Amino acid sequence: MAVYAALGVFLLQFDRRGERPGALGAVVITSVGPLQRAVSASGEGVRAVWLDYVALTEVRESNRELTSRLRDLQARAATADDLAAENERLRQLLDLGDRRKDLRLRAARVVSRTVSPYFRVVRVALDVRDAQPEVVAGMPVIAPGGVVGQIRAVDGGEAEVLLVTDPRSAIDVVLEQSRARGVAVGTGERDRYAARLQYLQREVKAVDGERVMTTGDDGRYPRGLVVGRVQAVGGDESGPFQKADVLPMVDLNALEEVFVVLGQSGLTPDGDAFVGDKKKKGPR
Repeated sequence: MAVYAALGVFLLQFDRRGERPGALGAVVITSVGPLQRAVSASGEGVRAVWLDYVALTEVRESNRELTSRLRDLQARAATADDLAAENERLRQLLDLGDRRKDLRLRAARVVSRTVSPYFRVVRVALDVRDAQPEVVAGMPVIAPGGVVGQIRAVDGGEAEVLLVTDPRSAIDVVLEQSRARGVAVGTGERDRYAARLQYLQREVKAVDGERVMTTGDDGRYPRGLVVGRVQAVGGDESGPFQKADVLPMVDLNALEEVFVVLGQSGLTPDGDAFVGDKKKKGPR
């Protein structure tokens, strides 16, 4: 085989005419040319497929890296949003404490909640471990939006809250604008948060949307706490009382932190004087 190959090369060299191939070389080129082009094209095709595969592999790897980075950024963004929301809630809680320096307040965190089939909160438990002074049943629970309810029972480090919308809840209230008096009793509905304003005298013109405030006369809730807003004023024309609903201003679904009212501090709400003192205190 080697002899034939050497002989072929010799003949081709002998056949050359200067820079151009001779008759034998032309025949060889004509015969072998298509095969050479086919082989060359096939090689180019294989090379292209290989380059495409390499490029696709690199793209897939790049996509995996980008997807991983995106998930990491999304997780960081979610964490940042949660921290921002928590900071805003705590800021509102501090603002409430600054506005009500007449009350001794203890912050507590919601640790569990029971919901109705309609996903309405019907029970809230607070973390009251190491509370000083001790949290006891009957103490009011408030949030920046207003009244949440009152402590119903304390078991170990948790306290159950009787919500203002519970039918066992009754609060002596006054309407902010019309000064009409009544009792806000929870309706206990599972598809909405509401209380019913009972004993609202018909001759008093209650206004839809006006705020309902605690009077402080029931000996349980301090005066001036927001219970909710009036809605759907009306009633039986023959009866002595109007009917009205009270919609709480606290979003019970989003409740995270609250204040337990431990008692009176002896100061005015702004904290600038003691109760009963007419003279303001100097700079503190």
